[in-house]
Amino acid sequence: MLFPAPTFIRRVLNRPATVLASTDTPTPPLAVDDNMANIGPSSDSIAQANNDDISSDFVETSSIEKGMPLEEATPEKDAIQDIVDLENQALSEEQQLQQQAGEAHLPRNAGFLRSFSNVVCIIIGTGCLQIPYAFAKTGWIGVVIIVLSAFIGSYTGILTIRCLYYQPGVRLHSFPQIGRAAFGPWGQYITQFFNYLYSLGTTCLYIILSGQFIHSLLVTLGVGVSQKVWMIIVAIVMWIPVAILKEMSEAAVLAIFGLIASIVVIIISTVMSLIDPYTEMHPTEPVPGHDIAIGIGIPVALSSIVFSFAGSVVYPHVEASMKKPRQWPNVVFASMAFCAAAYLLIGITGYWAYGDQVVSPVLDSIPTGAPATVAKIMITLHVIIAAPIMLLSFYLEVEKQWDITAERLGKKREFTIRLIYRSVVVAIVCGISLAIPYFSDFLSLISSLACVTMFAIIPVVCYLKLYGHRVAPWYEKIWMVLVLAIGAVACIWGSIDAIKSLIKDTKSG
Repeated sequence: MLFPAPTFIRRVLNRPATVLASTDTPTPPLAVDDNMANIGPSSDSIAQANNDDISSDFVETSSIEKGMPLEEATPEKDAIQDIVDLENQALSEEQQLQQQAGEAHLPRNAGFLRSFSNVVCIIIGTGCLQIPYAFAKTGWIGVVIIVLSAFIGSYTGILTIRCLYYQPGVRLHSFPQIGRAAFGPWGQYITQFFNYLYSLGTTCLYIILSGQFIHSLLVTLGVGVSQKVWMIIVAIVMWIPVAILKEMSEAAVLAIFGLIASIVVIIISTVMSLIDPYTEMHPTEPVPGHDIAIGIGIPVALSSIVFSFAGSVVYPHVEASMKKPRQWPNVVFASMAFCAAAYLLIGITGYWAYGDQVVSPVLDSIPTGAPATVAKIMITLHVIIAAPIMLLSFYLEVEKQWDITAERLGKKREFTIRLIYRSVVVAIVCGISLAIPYFSDFLSLISSLACVTMFAIIPVVCYLKLYGHRVAPWYEKIWMVLVLAIGAVACIWGSIDAIKSLIKDTKSG
């Protein structure tokens, strides 16, 4: 059974998302029509079965057609009514052929679990380990921030995919194409900058974190290998799936294993927090403090929590691999709900156990021993697994832009070119991770700018530009303003915090 979207999101989905036409030519609805299920398997029987089972989240009947009471007519409502009148029109045969020709090479064979695992594997990562520390900065109001961030992630994830289908009969493929459609070449360049910066920068961070985790685990056993050597080894391990995997749907095994690793880490941290709280570990010291809300710490913690829900750069590629693309709203909502539940579990137990004495990552607060060691090993494996999936989103966009396909180049030549340039990218990313001093602080600054921008700001801004503000009712406009405000605060304060850390490390030397 699929996870139902909340009422607000369903209202957003129920409204037909299509471009407000300025001419008398009828504009087909934005939503993915039944032919979307035919992308991938070509059998008519399979396509028909998919159409019968497909979720109706993208093309729900509008509230007007459901007989809900209408308010007094306004230009905004008239525009929406005009769209509703076009809701059931099918794409013309020419548009259908155009869409199928543009998407035929995509292997749409990923089911709900595969897509869910891909999204969660990217999102949950190491972010779960700093949630208790974020609670220590905000107090118990951190619970509200996590829930709010999950709703923002669900909403902007749905808007992102809507933007891909804004042009009838054609599906865009990436964030840069959305930026170009909305704001022209400069929109593409800006979106491309943040998109690639996030994808490659986060991969650099994963290499650094993996090297640090492995070095800290093995140095206690007398292994004298330096952290930089471990970083090179990690990059080589990451290169193997990068060289093998061609499409996002092929990363399902990695994603599922990464999901399992994250669950193990969360369970270990939660159980150890309950078994050995701070008062048991330090019985002679004062009981750690707990606060309802700490106003001064909310902006910084907001940046950390929003960052923990970011992963939007892979959304276009995950949706492109789905056998039933209309299930995307359920996938993104289920992913955000799962991550929010995991964050609440580890955050509430960690803050309850260690209060204002908790540190980041929370694994450094729990007692040392076998459980903590296992958790560190699992989180290291998760990071190593998540990096290829993150890189894959970058590769797919570049290959689409350069038209690196077997149809054009032949299978052998396409594989050779793809292998060479992917290997070069991994080598460059590894070299940057090794060369730049205080790179983790510098990358935190870049990530605060890039990932929050991609998560909360670009989807809303591009959606409004593509569809116009009249397509959104007043309550959704208020929500959009709130999302943009939260994104701006998280971006600014996250950058300030990263700059302070960079200055501190530079002075200490």
